[in-house]
Amino acid sequence: MGWEFYKTSIYALKRKIADMNLLVAIGTSAAYFYSVIVLFFPDLIPKAKNTYFESAAAIITFILIGRYLETKARNKATSFMKSLLKLKPEKATILVDGKEIEIPAENIVKGDIVVLKAGDKVAVDGIIIEGGCELDQSAITGESLPVFKSENENVISGSIVKNGYCKIKAITSGADNTINHIIKLILEAQSKKPKIAKLADKIVSYFVPSILIIAIFTFDIWYFFTENITVSLIPAVSVLIIACPCALGLATPIAVVSVVGRAAKEGVLIKNPEVLEIIDKVKSVIFDKTGTLTKASLKVVNFKFENPEYKDLAYNLSLKTNHPISKAIVEGLKSENDLKIENIEYIVGKGIKAYWQNKPIYLGNLSLLEENNINLSENYKKILNKEIEKGRTVIFLATNDKVLGYISLEDEIREEAKEVIKWLKENGYKVYMLTGDNEKTAKNVAKIVGIENVFSNVLPEYKLKIVKSLQEKGEKVIFVGDGINDAPSLSEADIGIAIGGKGSQLAKESGDVILLSDSLKAVIKFIKLSKIGKTTIKQNLFWAYVYNIIGIPIAAGILYPINGLLLRPIFASIAMSLSSITVVLNALRIKVIKL
Repeated sequence: MGWEFYKTSIYALKRKIADMNLLVAIGTSAAYFYSVIVLFFPDLIPKAKNTYFESAAAIITFILIGRYLETKARNKATSFMKSLLKLKPEKATILVDGKEIEIPAENIVKGDIVVLKAGDKVAVDGIIIEGGCELDQSAITGESLPVFKSENENVISGSIVKNGYCKIKAITSGADNTINHIIKLILEAQSKKPKIAKLADKIVSYFVPSILIIAIFTFDIWYFFTENITVSLIPAVSVLIIACPCALGLATPIAVVSVVGRAAKEGVLIKNPEVLEIIDKVKSVIFDKTGTLTKASLKVVNFKFENPEYKDLAYNLSLKTNHPISKAIVEGLKSENDLKIENIEYIVGKGIKAYWQNKPIYLGNLSLLEENNINLSENYKKILNKEIEKGRTVIFLATNDKVLGYISLEDEIREEAKEVIKWLKENGYKVYMLTGDNEKTAKNVAKIVGIENVFSNVLPEYKLKIVKSLQEKGEKVIFVGDGINDAPSLSEADIGIAIGGKGSQLAKESGDVILLSDSLKAVIKFIKLSKIGKTTIKQNLFWAYVYNIIGIPIAAGILYPINGLLLRPIFASIAMSLSSITVVLNALRIKVIKL
């Protein structure tokens, strides 16, 4: 096993890299070959009496023991990954021509009908088309209690069916599902290095040659005073062994692995570990409203049209987009009459424009009407004001010259939103809310959750401008959002947090962090874990440097003139191994620390 040190150091030298293996190789080789000369060629070093074969062997043994303990500890940091892999089923049951057939889970394709029964592991993301199941999603979202899912609700791969029976339609393939994406993202995140880690790597690249020089000087100084090769060799070898920069190299990676693993267990996917670098500098948190502070589970609470045909028209227009408002209108109006609609155009942040019976038709908010010079009658103005006072969203159906009807929708505010905002404000964060809704609706929601800084009637491009304007003032910004409209802001913000669950795939791709659950409390968990992670990295680097600053002079024999203490190489190897284990154990605290 010791040969690995020598082989690796030779390969490294060929690439002009000096690493810890080189220090071990030189130190143990010096002890070994010195002992060979003393044993077989005693006349070459007349004053030498002692050999150090056992020291060379013991040094490698202790370093290997340290590496073993270190590897075992690191495996604990990645235990969540192993638990995720266990959630991937090998087999799944699909329906083919009405018959249940068992196939390898990875062979499922989009559109397959998958049968789920109690005890099954969900192999693919899908939508329930029949029945209902109680699902344990704890490993994916961090939710401790099982969740009951019924028809038209999403099911996440990696969930476990506790009770029930249902059929789902696969919306991904067996290979391209949520659990595989999570595993891929965690592996990528754990392999990335924050700037502070890159700095540590650079220091190590200079550190090893410096130690070689210090070891040579140590030998020279001892030999100058003692003229004894044996006495001079011991501190030189000790310097080489004790200075192995294992702790320096481990300080940041093991902390990142621990933070990313613990965060994933809590339902928070950290895609970019560099967020750990800037978390302490962030003082502004921006929330999108719909789908973030609210559940985006809009429902129609009121509507009125000039005649029944206009209701069918609003229904058919809403069928043409996947916007949450459109979906809510489809669910609320429930028409079966199919109308011929042409030239449909979706106007971001405003609504839909189309042609029906050769006339332009508009379905959208007040901004859409104003943009097209459509005026509200006094009656509709009263209705609008009344609904807005209740915190509702009002959508109008209109032609070029008049309004044909309205639909009033209500969105439920997340129960935990108020608690999360309160925590952020108590911890010194300035909180903002952005929304495309009108001012009164926006202020109504903001008042409930406790936000004073509100931007209403905001189009997607203006959300981005607000983020940039805060950054131009020197502020580091967290943006929390879920929709396609939020993707530019998520990318631009210093830290973009995308709400998972019902959030769009584009938002998830754009965020530095993905919340797999729909609970905003995960934002607090992320902030706490990031701060703990950064503190741990600083602690690890501090102790790694302190260890070397104190250990190297002691190994060189600085205490010998004072109290006769001279650190033997075998004890230097034990001290070096302990330093690495200490750094690893400090990082592993993240796995169990209370949030």
